[in-house]
Amino acid sequence: MRDNHFYQRDNIPPIDNEHMQDLLENPPMLCGDEWDCPEDFEGKKCRCILSVFPHETHYEHYLKLVKHKIESAFVDLIQKDN
Repeated sequence: MRDNHFYQRDNIPPIDNEHMQDLLENPPMLCGDEWDCPEDFEGKKCRCILSVFPHETHYEHYLKLVKHKIESAFVDLIQKDN
C-alpha cells in the first residue's frame, strides 16, 4: 500500500468492524524495534501500521477502541474489588 492512500481524504473505505474486533483480540505488532520501526513517507506511522489499516481514520478508530477496552477493564477491576 502506498502511503498517500493511507492519508487521502477522498474515497475513504468503510471501517470493517469485524476486522477491528480481530485486531482488538490480536493487536498488531511493530515490524521493528520501538525506536527503529521504519516510518512512512510522511514520517508519521510505522510501515507495519500502514500494512494493517487501510486508512488513517481506521487506525484512529482502532486506537479509540483500545482506549475504551482498557478503561472498561480498569473500571471492572475497581468494581470487582468493592
